[in-house]
Amino acid sequence: MYNKCSIHIFIGVGIWNTSIALKTSGVARGPDNSDEMIALFRQVGFVMIQAGAGASVNTEIKTAVKLLLLANKVGKAWLDCGRSDKADEILRSANTLEDTVLSWQEKSAKELQSRSTALVVYYAYRAEAAWKLTNGHVANLMIQHATEKEYLDHITIKEIDILCQVCFTVGYQASREGKVNEAIKWLRKCHELISDRISQINPERIKILTSTLNILATCYLKIAVHDESNLDLGENAINACLEEDPGNVLAISLKLKIMKQRNFDPVTYEEVYIHLMRTGQVTKENLKVLLNVAHTISEFDVMMALRGLDILIEEKLSDIRKIEFIEKAIVAKFHILGNCESENLDLNDAIRNIEVTLGFEQRYGIVIGQKTKAACQLILWQKGDQNYANRQYDRAKKWYAVAYKSLAVNQADGRNAAILQRKIALCHLEDHALADATEAVRQAQLHEKNSAANFYILFHVAMEKRQIAQAIQHLHEMCKGDEFHGNMLTMAAHEAYQKGNKAVLVEALKEILEKHEKGEDIANVDIFVLLRCLIRMTYNSLSGDEMEKASLKNYICEYFEIALNLIKTTENDQNKIDYSIQKKRALLKDLEWYFKTAWNMGLEFCQQAEEGSEMFSIQLFDIAYKFLNEYPEETLEHINRKRLCIFTSMCGRLFLSRQQKSISQKKDLLQQVLASVDQYKKLKKTLGKRKRSTLDDDIQENKSSAQSDMILIILFEFEAKVKLGLWNELLTALDAAEAYDFDVPPRIFERMAELLISENECPSTVIFSTLQVLLDSITKRKQVDIEQFSRWFRMLIITSMVKDRHASAQYFDQALDILSQECSKQKKYPEEEIQWLMVNAWNYGIDYYSVNDFVNAKKWCETAIAFCRFMDNGLLYEEEVLYEHDSNNLFVYLYT
Repeated sequence: MYNKCSIHIFIGVGIWNTSIALKTSGVARGPDNSDEMIALFRQVGFVMIQAGAGASVNTEIKTAVKLLLLANKVGKAWLDCGRSDKADEILRSANTLEDTVLSWQEKSAKELQSRSTALVVYYAYRAEAAWKLTNGHVANLMIQHATEKEYLDHITIKEIDILCQVCFTVGYQASREGKVNEAIKWLRKCHELISDRISQINPERIKILTSTLNILATCYLKIAVHDESNLDLGENAINACLEEDPGNVLAISLKLKIMKQRNFDPVTYEEVYIHLMRTGQVTKENLKVLLNVAHTISEFDVMMALRGLDILIEEKLSDIRKIEFIEKAIVAKFHILGNCESENLDLNDAIRNIEVTLGFEQRYGIVIGQKTKAACQLILWQKGDQNYANRQYDRAKKWYAVAYKSLAVNQADGRNAAILQRKIALCHLEDHALADATEAVRQAQLHEKNSAANFYILFHVAMEKRQIAQAIQHLHEMCKGDEFHGNMLTMAAHEAYQKGNKAVLVEALKEILEKHEKGEDIANVDIFVLLRCLIRMTYNSLSGDEMEKASLKNYICEYFEIALNLIKTTENDQNKIDYSIQKKRALLKDLEWYFKTAWNMGLEFCQQAEEGSEMFSIQLFDIAYKFLNEYPEETLEHINRKRLCIFTSMCGRLFLSRQQKSISQKKDLLQQVLASVDQYKKLKKTLGKRKRSTLDDDIQENKSSAQSDMILIILFEFEAKVKLGLWNELLTALDAAEAYDFDVPPRIFERMAELLISENECPSTVIFSTLQVLLDSITKRKQVDIEQFSRWFRMLIITSMVKDRHASAQYFDQALDILSQECSKQKKYPEEEIQWLMVNAWNYGIDYYSVNDFVNAKKWCETAIAFCRFMDNGLLYEEEVLYEHDSNNLFVYLYT
């Protein structure tokens, strides 16, 4: 029967053996944390074995040694999978075993060896774990214990190898972390162990030795700046490395660095460099070193670096025919060309060198990968860009040209070819070689026919040649071209502005506006500022024939309308999001500018018009009114402005309607006048309410001015209705005119009467009523104008006689009453008007007599004779009438 201890040991050994099987089979290697699985199995196995061994009554020291050796292996397993924390944990947990082993007094040679082996490996692995956990003090203490002479004298070369590997690992990591002094200390310990303790050197040990010496030399070179004696130490390390491996590429590269610091003769230096490139063994690691050496040398002699790379590519790599190495070397060569300063490079030599490299495929039949070709082309491209940025246009042009030439080798698409040709064209432009620039663009068009960038360069060329028509044509082609960008348009506009070319600038601004209306964003363009520029520039261009002027005025109106719509959109956005105070103020400033400019331009167009008015001025007054509607607050000032805009546009439309020959257009204008009248009246009511609610006397409207406006509005409304034949509405308009709280001057009613009399289709009742209102208006005045009254009273009588001659008798009687009253007031009724009344009354009497209506004949004749009495020499007129007609027995007959 097995006891409990034996079972623990048995299970532990089984688990440990499983970890060995996993490790040797290789199945446990992969991305599934299999290394950790091995370490975990070993740790569990170790714990089980330790539990079984510790359960014995008398644990032997030999058992402790074996357990410590197992603990070392567990720690190593965790270190191998990158879990330094786990390794440190398991190793520190074995400190009791360490104490037990250290207490071993009876020591044979074999026992000393096993004891020393266990302790050295234990201390070494603890040192590595502590360093990786950034506990340098513990790491140094552990490695100090591990390298004590009493232990080193009793261990085998296997344990020395472990110590060397730990020292190298820590030293390498310290150098990577920039802890140069620590790295030197650990690497020197590694070198001492190999030199003093290892007599048999195999390839693995030579590799670790040379690597140690190379890293050690590198560290010495890093601190040689502060202490030149370190340069000698580094050189000694390199020489030691070369004694072991004369062809070590890294060592030779470090030797070149030391030679550079010691200012060796350039010829000797190049001999070493070329020898390295020609004889160095090319591996993946060594190739990286060789290319780094070339890069370093290119910092002070580009052509030397290129000569070495050419030897590497043409002599070594072409024989190896390993595509990966060849591609890296070629890219490195192009990088050196791209990174070197211009003054250190003969451009023509560099280009010839590049052309040789471009022919590598054809010479050796080795196909270079497409990515490598593209990378090389990009380097040349960037070199051209660098020269262009430094204004070295001739050099940039050559770099672009060789990059373009590489396209034939690289079989790239046409886009890159077109871009390179455009860059060449830009270089020609900077050198003012316009013909060459044009030719380069033509070459670009072979690859991209409709590119917007091509047309932009052609636009620039045309601007330089002052070919305005071609510049405008290329501008429009650019906007329709492929891959158009808004920056092209803004740059074109800026160029036209700088050159003072208004025609091109206006076209560019129009294109920007059109793009904006289509929803295309043009960066860094304030559309309101753009519209202001367009309005000003178009206004300043108003010259030439009338047709051209009309077209430009139409553009101005359109720009105002666009601005209005944009402001409306902006106001809607304000309602949705929280606009800043600055943006709101800016919007108010824009509103004010557009309103005032539209108003002033409308007045200017009116003054320039031959007939005193034109439709464009009316449109601008309407637009000005619309801008006023967009103000966030409606003050009395804004209401008065609106009233003025409506009034001026109404006047303009009425004036145009008088000139209009087309009946339909005339009617449209008059309908618009009536709509404006209604609008004006509503605004007037609003203004009245606002004025009643304010206590500020300074903003009260001048009463006489307001009455004058309304008097004209009354007249405009009446005229529009007359011309539209709205006869039924005229009497209502008359009643409204009489109902106002101010007196309408007689001259307004006179104008109304004149309008009616000129219309053949006007009903006599309307004329009659208007004349009555007119006469009432005249008689209401303090100083009655008898002449004015008599003239319109005659018109009233004529109108009544046309309608009903018999009924008109009352007006003749009324005239006699007026004459009697005026005579009493010593006011003279116009003589010719009395004569007209007398003659018409007498003629009516004769007419009645001729139809044997003697009653009416007598009445009218007596009325005529009565008028004679109010005339100068009236008795003579009366006697003459009586005598003349008595000879015909008219009166004898009438009175018998």
